[in-house]
Amino acid sequence: MNESKPSTHRGNTLQIAVLILGFLAAAIGPLFIKNDFYLDGFILIFLWGAFSGAWNIISGYAGMVSLCHNAFFAIGAYTSTLLFLRFGITPWAGLLVGGLLAAAVGLLLGIVCFRLRSHYFVLATLAFGQVTFIISTNWRSLTEGAEGLALPIEPSFYNMIFQGKLPYVYLGLALLLLVMIISYSIENSRLGYYLTAFRENEDAARALGVKTGRVRLIAMGISSFLAAVTGTFYAQYIIYIDPSSVARLQLSVQVALFTIVGGLGTVLGPTIGAIIFIPITIFLRATLGTAVPGLHMIIYGSILILVLLFMPKGIYGTLKGKGYPAFSRKLYKGRS
Repeated sequence: MNESKPSTHRGNTLQIAVLILGFLAAAIGPLFIKNDFYLDGFILIFLWGAFSGAWNIISGYAGMVSLCHNAFFAIGAYTSTLLFLRFGITPWAGLLVGGLLAAAVGLLLGIVCFRLRSHYFVLATLAFGQVTFIISTNWRSLTEGAEGLALPIEPSFYNMIFQGKLPYVYLGLALLLLVMIISYSIENSRLGYYLTAFRENEDAARALGVKTGRVRLIAMGISSFLAAVTGTFYAQYIIYIDPSSVARLQLSVQVALFTIVGGLGTVLGPTIGAIIFIPITIFLRATLGTAVPGLHMIIYGSILILVLLFMPKGIYGTLKGKGYPAFSRKLYKGRS
């Protein structure tokens, strides 16, 4: 007992130090990159890292695997875009409105579906995500259907549209940092302990007095809100949205894949997954283009199978459970 607490404290200190160094590198590095192609890679890593981190809150910490986060992403993208196009409301406010709307939808969905267990919950969320895609495709008077909505190219802070990619790099980095801080706070709070207890053994958690329904709803609300915020960021960066880009099921599958490979239920896992998969996707598109359609999904699946076979806890989860503590002990032994 006396040794475990200092060890945990040292581990957290080292983890924070690595995080600070990583973010300093991510913040300074883009200043020296003049090629928009590589800056786009940074932006996509931050965007998908943040989106995966939002998914991780309900699916990683609480163990409720959701396949409807494409719906929350779409709510955020469409809400801010429609408010801007029809009423001239700045996307900064639209971001908040879309997030709150997605959180409300997430809470309603949770109230209905949290009674379902295991694969039944997964199927219910899958159905909801598909319904959202169908609605966004067919409700043409609101979303313009498959034709999509285009934002005017009028760079200004008010419009959240910028000249050049560097502002988007730092906006994406700030979004990722926000999601990671929230995830870290949850992981080290009573809410995180309750979610973990529920994930490991729901019946035992209830027997100990954990109000599992309430903590899951809180996690669902936070997760939905953050997913919608990333949707707004995507819309303002691409300045065009349609159902295929913001509401398709593949989005939910991808964030699940990134998080599982990186480390489910960890702060760094979703970002590690994005760092691995986004460059692979960019490389394949740049080298093969449309010559081999779907090749990136084959590679995604192969990586997932390999990770599940040799690192069932994901890359960061495995390092945290084995190599990371050993590295930490060596580091502090060397100092003493």
